[in-house]
This record gives sequence, structure tokens and C-alpha cells, in this order.
Amino acid sequence: MTHRHSGYVPHPSAQARRAAAWQKRLAGWSVAAAGLGFCASGAAVSSPAGVEAGSCIAPNTFMELTAQVAGTGRDAGGQNVVALGSYERFSPDGRFVLRSYSGAGLGNVSLMELPAFEGQVLRAYRTPFSNEAFPVQGSWRYLVDTDGAHYGLADVLQHERGARALFRGGMTGFYAAAAELPGGRGGEIRIRSLSWPNSGGDEHQGEGALSVRTLTVDTRSQRIVQDSGVQYLCGARVHEDGAMYALPMISVDGTEFAAMPQMPVQGQPTMRIFAFGTDGQGCHLQDTFLQASGKTVFGFADGAGGRAPLAYEYRAQIWWYVRALHRAFNLAPPAQGAGDVLLASAFPGITRDGRVLYAATRRSCSVQGTQCTDRVGYMVADPWQSADFQAWRMAHAAEAAAQHFPRCVTREDVQRTRAEFARQRGLPGA
Repeated sequence: MTHRHSGYVPHPSAQARRAAAWQKRLAGWSVAAAGLGFCASGAAVSSPAGVEAGSCIAPNTFMELTAQVAGTGRDAGGQNVVALGSYERFSPDGRFVLRSYSGAGLGNVSLMELPAFEGQVLRAYRTPFSNEAFPVQGSWRYLVDTDGAHYGLADVLQHERGARALFRGGMTGFYAAAAELPGGRGGEIRIRSLSWPNSGGDEHQGEGALSVRTLTVDTRSQRIVQDSGVQYLCGARVHEDGAMYALPMISVDGTEFAAMPQMPVQGQPTMRIFAFGTDGQGCHLQDTFLQASGKTVFGFADGAGGRAPLAYEYRAQIWWYVRALHRAFNLAPPAQGAGDVLLASAFPGITRDGRVLYAATRRSCSVQGTQCTDRVGYMVADPWQSADFQAWRMAHAAEAAAQHFPRCVTREDVQRTRAEFARQRGLPGA
């Protein structure tokens, strides 16, 4: 087997071992998927093996990223530290983290693999991407470099830096984001990407209006068959929001987006949620936050007509926004001790089953505060079990019951989500 990217050619023996290991994992997935009770259509026919139906996951789980997986580098103080990276994007099943600024040991962008429930980060995959590469949300069918090159997820996991781009198109540069629109059929899908206008991700990006571009892709030939070209958004809102926005993010189904006016004419520079509308070019205001949040990410709708939840970072803590309540809940876990502090990174993610994941530094200090040690990794939170939401549930019992909010995310939910995503993307067992 020959690697298909000219920039990286591993030793043949290592390559052969990697291919054999991948095939072994694929075979193992077939057995695992059968044990989880999934048929070819992906429908669950029984509870996952060894998982009691309805058993809640832990309210918070910290999965440490160790030096064995990520290596170490020197910080500004000359100390050896594990590189946490930044600009994280989480797969719909919570199994993979696409992260930029991964440190000298892993290159610009790496993929981290997380366990299902607890433990340390399992492994890291090197990639051929530039910093701030992004996934096509919703499906994670493709991972996209900042030059618009689209790669298959399974290909990157198998070949790492030797993966080859399938096609090139859509928005380019830093702060681009994309999502696969619902309703694809006949082997064709639509990918909508959102960004600031730019000519290649230079330092002047953001000095202008938001822009969107929609591609129609034939997934059998991996060819773009239709391209809308760049279309500009929110021109009709210049008298309210001004002409410049920051921190754009598209929803997982490509029907909404979040952005923050940089110099609004009316109101404060806080995050806004907009709908694209049926033509894909609209800018219809849906919600406005009170807090000047970081980049806001979208979760998945519940399938019963409810709007997808949101999550964002504010003052080194992660907040979860329930749109039915127009209320944000703090997901900070309880401190493990007097000197324990958790500092969240800027970009959380929400899985299809409702967990909120985010990169974080866990700092433990002596009582005097003179000696501190840091551990880095990924926090997995069940927002339904957060102290803030539980307090609200107790104070608004009737309203909570009327909304039919779930008690928690269950282990069965997680297993089902991971197995279904593995099946969709042709991956080894979860």
C-alpha cells in the first residue's frame, strides 16, 4: 500500500504494521457493533452490552492529557508542560478532538482520541493540516484545512500526515466553519461554510461583513457539482449591528449561526444568534446574550421540535444555554479541594447525546498558594446534572416537568452515539 501524500512517506515496515493494525481494529468494530445491538440501518435493537439502561454518566469527568500522548514543551517560565493546544472541535460522539497549536511534538493540528467514560486521553493522531483547520459539523464526514482542502476523517485517522485531500472549495482562512445541511440524497450533500471575507486567512481577516458559501458535493466521485460562490450576510442589519462581526460559528445543521457585532450601533457587543432562512442568505435575529461570551457552539436539536442548546466560554468557565428557557447555566464542577481551580479553554463542544466537552487546565495549589501543579486534559460534563441546572430544576419543578427535561445523559446514550458515529464514518469500534 502506498501513501498518497507527497509530503510524508513513512518507512514501509511501519506503514504495513499500521495498515494491519487498522484492519484489525475494523474487524474488532464489527464485533463490537454487533454486541451493541445495532443493525445495518443504525437503529438500536437492544441495550448496549454491560450497560444498565438508564444509568447516568458521571456529572463531570476529567480525562487527562499526558506527556506520553502529547509530549512536553517549555512554557514562558521555562517549565516542561504538556501542550494542551487550543481551538478545539469535538466530534458528534465525543470520541475525537480536532485541536490546533498542538506543540512541536505533534505538529500544528492533531486529533485526540478520548475514552467513552473515564480514563486518560487514549492517543494522538498527527494530521497534514494548518492551525485552525475545522470539521464539517453535524456529520464530520470531512475535515477541512484552511486552504479549503477537504479530507475524509477515516483517511486522516489511518494515514495521519499521509492523508490526501479529496477536493478543495468553500470558505478558507482562520475562523471558517462549516456544516452539512440536512436532506442530502442521491449521493449528493450540501456543505455550507461561514467566515469573514478574506484572501487566505491573513491578519486583516474580520474587517468586513460575514460571508457564506454553499457547495453541493457528489460523495461518490468526491467532486463539487455546484457552488453558490461567496454571499454576504447581514447587510440589512448595519443600522443595528454595524458592518463588522467577530467569532462566527455555524450550527451543526447549517441553518443558524452565531456572531458578535464588533461595533454595534444599538445595544452592546454581545453574541447574537441568527437564522439563515430558506434561501441560505438570511440574517434573522433569534436571540441575544447578556454576557460577552467567547465563540458560541451549537448542539443538536432533540428531534421533537426543540431548538438546539448552545455552549460558550465566559471568564474561563463553560456555560450551557437552554433556548427554551432563554437561560444560561454554569457548568463549572465543584472544586476538589481548597486549592483546586479548573480553567476552561475557549471552545467547548456538544455531543449528539447532550454532553458538553471542553479543554481545561486543572490547577491544584497548596493551602498557602505557594506551590501549584497543573494537569491538562478534557472535561466531560453532563449539563442536566450540573449544580446550576439542578438548583433551577428544584426551584421550578412544575416548569421542568412540563418541559420534559431528561434526568441525565445515560451510559446507554453514550454507547449508542459512539457506535452509530463509528458506523457512519467507517471507523473501528468505539
